[in-house]
Amino acid sequence: MTSFEEAWYLLKAEMSEKEHEKKIISCLKKRGGAASLSDCAKECGVSSAECKKLIDRMDNVKFSPHGDVVLMEGL
Repeated sequence: MTSFEEAWYLLKAEMSEKEHEKKIISCLKKRGGAASLSDCAKECGVSSAECKKLIDRMDNVKFSPHGDVVLMEGL
């Protein structure tokens, strides 16, 4: 793989990640600020494990002690 191809792949992955983050936030807003991990994963079209990795990297979305995904904006 050339350097250009590697850079293009990384850029596409980052753009895809940002789109998934937007979908997670949209899912949470539709459901009043909290939803299950499976609901968020379905909204993004990814596995629950991949969705959990995305959420772990987000600053404005956290997991509650009961396992729900919670939007932290406005709290």
